[in-house]
Amino acid sequence: MQAVPLTAIETLMDGQIEIRRREGSLQPMRLPVKELPYYDAFNRWVGSCATGCRLRFSTDSTTVRLTATQHLLAQANDGEKRGAYDLYVDGAFFARGWGEGGAVMEADGKLVGDPALTVEFTSLPSGTKTVELWLPQAATVAVTGLAVDKGANLEPTAEWRPRILFHGSSITHGMEAEGATANWPAVASNLANLDHLNLGWAGCCLLSGQAARIIRDQRADAIVLKLGINVHGEGLLKERTFLDSAHAMISIIREKHPITPMLIVSPIWSPPREEAGEGLTLVRMRQLLREVVTARIRTGDAAIGYLDGLELFGPADAALLPDALHPNTEGYRLMGERFHDLVLSGPEGLIKA
Repeated sequence: MQAVPLTAIETLMDGQIEIRRREGSLQPMRLPVKELPYYDAFNRWVGSCATGCRLRFSTDSTTVRLTATQHLLAQANDGEKRGAYDLYVDGAFFARGWGEGGAVMEADGKLVGDPALTVEFTSLPSGTKTVELWLPQAATVAVTGLAVDKGANLEPTAEWRPRILFHGSSITHGMEAEGATANWPAVASNLANLDHLNLGWAGCCLLSGQAARIIRDQRADAIVLKLGINVHGEGLLKERTFLDSAHAMISIIREKHPITPMLIVSPIWSPPREEAGEGLTLVRMRQLLREVVTARIRTGDAAIGYLDGLELFGPADAALLPDALHPNTEGYRLMGERFHDLVLSGPEGLIKA
C-alpha cells in the first residue's frame, strides 16, 4: 500500500478544536492545547476524546488503512462494542470497524494493553469518492499513519455544508452509543446533511466561561447548548449561580456570534434526578433555562430559542435508559431523529437552506 505523509494527513483532519502534534503522531483535541493546564484532569481527558473527529478526503482507493495509538475508556456496560470507527462514502454510511490493538484505560487510570492500533476498510467503491473516517468517541486517538492503494490518488475535500455546533454533557458526548456516528448530534446532523462540531464533554458541562470562550471562537452557523445535568449531582450550582452562569455563557458566545441561531436545550428525563438532588432538580432547571431564554428574547435577542429536553427523551422512553441517566444506542438514535424533526427540518429549521 501507499503511505500518506503525516503532513498531508493533518490537512484531512476535521471536527477538532486543535491538533496536538508530537513526533510521529497527530491527535485531534476538543480543547485548546496550550490551555490544557486550565482544566482538571477529567475535563482534559474527555476534551481529548475524539467524538465528532474525522478524516475527510477524496480518493480512488478501494482500501483505507489507519494506524494510531488509542486509549479507550473501559465502561461498565460491556454489552456494546467500544472503540468503533465509522466509514462514510459520499455522505452515506459504508461500514463500521473495530481496530486490532489499542489500550484500555481502567477506572483507576491504569492502561492495559498496547496502544498501537490498526483499522482497515476494504472493498470501497471504485472511482473517486469522498471518504470520511470517524474516530471513536470514547477514546483518545493519535493518528500515526494512513495508507491507500498503491498508485491511488488522495487529496483533502473541503467541507461545504453549514456547521452546527453542539455543547453538552456525556449525553451529547455519546460515549454509550455503539459507533462513532451513533450519538444524537451525529444522527441529527447526518439526517439534515449538516457538518457538525461535537463539544460534548462527559461530566464536564458546567456552564463554564472556558467552554463559552471555545464556542465563541468557532465557525458555526448554529449553536446548540444542552445544559444542566452535570451541575445536578453534587449541587454545583444553586439557583442564583445557575442563572448567572447560563446568562454569562450566552453573553460570551454572543460576543462573536451576535445573530447566530442558538438553541438552549434543557435536561432529558432522568427519574432519580427529576425531583431530588443536592442542588437544583431537573424540573427546576428546565423552568430556569426557559426563563433565561425568555429574558434574552425580551432584551432583543431574536435568534435564540428553547427546547425542553423531555421532547427529545421523556418518561415513555424509560426502556432505553438502562442506567437511569444515559440512553443506549437506540435511545440516542431516537434523540437524533427527534431533534432533526423538531429543530432541523422544514422552513422554520434552525439553519435555513
